[in-house]
Amino acid sequence: MSEKELGRRALLRYYLPIWAFISIAAITGLWILFYIRYSTDGLPLGWDTPYYIWRIHSAAASGAVSFVFGLRYYNFLYPTIGSWITVAGLDAFWVEAIVPLSLWIVGTLIIVALVREEMHDTKASLIALGAGSTWFGFLRLSSDLHANLLGLVLMLCGTWLFLQTQAEVRPRLLAAKTSGLGGIILLSTFAHVETAIFISATLVLALILSLWRSLVSFRKFVTILATICLSLLPGAVIFWFQQQWIASPLQGRLPAIPTMSLVTWFLYLGPVGLAALVAVVMIFYLKLMRISSPIIALTFSWLLLSLGIGFAQYLNQSITPFSERAIILMPTPFLAAITIPRLAALKKLTSQLKGIAMISMIMIGGSTLYYGNTGHQFYNSFISDSASASLHYLQSSGAIDVRKAIFIVSDPPGQPGIGEHNSFWVGAFLGDHYTYLGRLDFLMTGLETPFADDQSAQVSRIFFEGLPLNQVPNMTIVYIEDFNSPAPLPNFFLTFLQPLGKNVYEVNRAAWNPNLVIIPAYSSVLSSSGGWYWSARTWTRSGSSLELNSTRPTQVATASVDFAVPQDATYNVTLRIWDGAPSNPISVMLDGKTTTQLTYHGTFTAVNATVFKGTLSKGVHTLTLAVDNQPSLPQYVSLDYISIKQ
Repeated sequence: MSEKELGRRALLRYYLPIWAFISIAAITGLWILFYIRYSTDGLPLGWDTPYYIWRIHSAAASGAVSFVFGLRYYNFLYPTIGSWITVAGLDAFWVEAIVPLSLWIVGTLIIVALVREEMHDTKASLIALGAGSTWFGFLRLSSDLHANLLGLVLMLCGTWLFLQTQAEVRPRLLAAKTSGLGGIILLSTFAHVETAIFISATLVLALILSLWRSLVSFRKFVTILATICLSLLPGAVIFWFQQQWIASPLQGRLPAIPTMSLVTWFLYLGPVGLAALVAVVMIFYLKLMRISSPIIALTFSWLLLSLGIGFAQYLNQSITPFSERAIILMPTPFLAAITIPRLAALKKLTSQLKGIAMISMIMIGGSTLYYGNTGHQFYNSFISDSASASLHYLQSSGAIDVRKAIFIVSDPPGQPGIGEHNSFWVGAFLGDHYTYLGRLDFLMTGLETPFADDQSAQVSRIFFEGLPLNQVPNMTIVYIEDFNSPAPLPNFFLTFLQPLGKNVYEVNRAAWNPNLVIIPAYSSVLSSSGGWYWSARTWTRSGSSLELNSTRPTQVATASVDFAVPQDATYNVTLRIWDGAPSNPISVMLDGKTTTQLTYHGTFTAVNATVFKGTLSKGVHTLTLAVDNQPSLPQYVSLDYISIKQ
């Protein structure tokens, strides 16, 4: 090798630490920016972050063994490690602020080390550094999917060993490296089993491709394949049982989740990911590359699996969460390191240090600006100032015994998952607790609130099955205004809600009247068809009204509300409704049977219309409004609340 070439390589190695510093500075700068812009009261960022804070507290309080058993051995490693850090003196809130950032940085450095070891090319290492530090996978997972992030970092270590085993010729080291690979995979399944399964499937696919291209001997192929499969088996069994438990509330099926839009695909790829994907297409179109090394086989196997699982969501909506994770984890850093130097149009640029520096700066600078503008979608405390104040009050005052309390939360109309998220925040501040997702009247009757949405129904069932039902009558029911709907709190709720602090209430059982239950309509709709919406109105007593206003009706519009009856008795069901101009009549059905038909008199006042009077059995009943679609009349409804009086 010429002296000039040696000098050039030495110079490139000299610049690698400099770019590593720039990369880490960009990551840290983004992190600080997000905290300054989006944190509420200095709380950690991310939707699922309060869940991990809660679990860290639980692991520290109950001990690792009890905690792991309580989680059914599923994804317990991250909160367990977090609990050990808290024992050392760092609060769980700070753990969630520091550890994800540290994992992002460590993961980036592992990628660079892996590329440098396998490709023996400092230029490719610099490109991997720029692409790794701005990888959307790290950005997204570090926001709130922290168990996923730990699993990914561990599996990146396993990937390094996986590639090493294919090149190792010494039997003793081969056995040691293979054992290390198996141990890391097993450990990763306890960090985040889904991530471990995904990366392991990538390794298997890459191994098959390497065998086909004669990059690995058949003996090594069998040894490595057996190691991966056997190491993954315990985690796969745990995952299977976990999925059965998750699916049980919905009679054995997973909830249907809306699929990703094209815009979401672009967002999840990120600027570097999109550029790398275009580069892959160009490389293969121009036939500039072949599968000539294990790392290339790994990278394109990973890409194929990411895209395959990503598109699978359009065949089955229940796997949408897994499809999203697969797209998030598209192997952008490896793709960039492999494809960019091979692009004919960039060869002259990438042959010089200045060109590599320019490409890395564009990656880091452009992606930093992009993530700075889109970060609010993932990096946010996702809690209001008043809700934070309410939880701080409960934490500091000791006003309730959390072991003997039930926190009631709700999913606002069209926003499944909000109630579960708010329960996580309760856990983050107060530790292990009981939660009821749904309406207060159902809880007071001892029944589960019905939901038409899969996500809400699933979470509600899990919460409900965790309640000590025989003790509920003696437990404190805590109502935090920000965690419930309708908001703001209707005045008639104050007849049975006793203030504990700002926006925090305790249900006064003595003041609760089970013989007269008032249900705000807009926040209680179970299902609907047609153009229903809600709007704040001055005449309402529940804050907003459930409304329908169509001048050219094309279908019969329906809206259903469930209510609970505590005992067999005679009841009056009354609607408080705005009497507007003549419109299509409203047919009212109870449990599928028509009870009456409401017509408008044009008084433009609020009226109480009794729609049912008779005997109802104990349990859940459904009230349905069906608005006719005569084209000569508009469809109009403005409904405040429904009262059920015994």
